[in-house]
Order: sequence, then C-alpha cells, then structure tokens
Amino acid sequence: METITVPLGERSYEIRIGHDFEPFPDLARSILPAGKALLVSDENVYSLYGATVLSLLEQAGFHVTPVVIPAGEESKTLVQADVLYTAAISANLDRSSAIFALGGGVVGDLAGFVAATYLRGVPFVQLPTTLLSQVDSSVGGKVAVNHRLGKNLIGAFY
Repeated sequence: METITVPLGERSYEIRIGHDFEPFPDLARSILPAGKALLVSDENVYSLYGATVLSLLEQAGFHVTPVVIPAGEESKTLVQADVLYTAAISANLDRSSAIFALGGGVVGDLAGFVAATYLRGVPFVQLPTTLLSQVDSSVGGKVAVNHRLGKNLIGAFY
C-alpha cells in the first residue's frame, strides 16, 4: 500500500492507495476509535463490495449501519441527505462515530456533506471506487449536494 501526504500544515492528511480492502480494518483502527459507524454506498457498489467492507469494519470493532442509496447523480440531494441523517440518528451516532463512504463521487459528496453537518462534524473516511473519485472528489475535502437550481450549490470543505 502506498501513502501520499497532502501537505496542508495543521490540516494535512494521508491518502492510502491499494488494490484491495484487506488492510482497511487496521488503518481504520489506527485513526478512529472503534464504535458506531455509518457505511454509505450506492446499490451498484454495495452489491459488489458492501458485504466485504461491512465484514471488515465489524472485525475492526465497528458497529456499522449500512445505508444504500440509489445509484446516480439524482441521489446527491437534500432528500437523500435526510435519509442519511435519519439513519445516523436512529443508530445513535455521536461525535466520535464515523461515516464511511464506499463508492464514487456521488456517494463521497453526499456522505461527506452529511459527515460535515451531522452534529456539526463527525469523522469521515472515503473508500473511492472509481478513477474520477480517486483523483478528484475524494481529494481536497469538497463535499456537496445539488439543488434543483444548480449542481454543488450546497456544501462544505470537510
């Protein structure tokens, strides 16, 4: 696994690049306390990798609530954000609970927006599964949802 550091002073962070999910539990445990977590994915990605990632997170000591959203840009909305907020509240996520995003840019943007705003910010980890999300949306902390009047108009850097 290769590590790249994004040098931003106090806000620096590491990007880990690998070809499978096996090292993920150890990485998650090294940066987050085990506890409650949300695993957000879309129906396409979850059907491929969801069970594996869910199992690995549970082995790492996380109590995970999976939330599967419809695939596609149409899911990057405040309506779907409300679905995630409801799941987080129902699972009793607290300030130390993490939100994991498994998928492409839509999943990362939506889950990241919810992580930035739920309880005014909870830990957020992305597991990008598309090339574009690996080099664009999962780097730089840009998270957003769309509004009917425009794309990415509601968001944060988180």
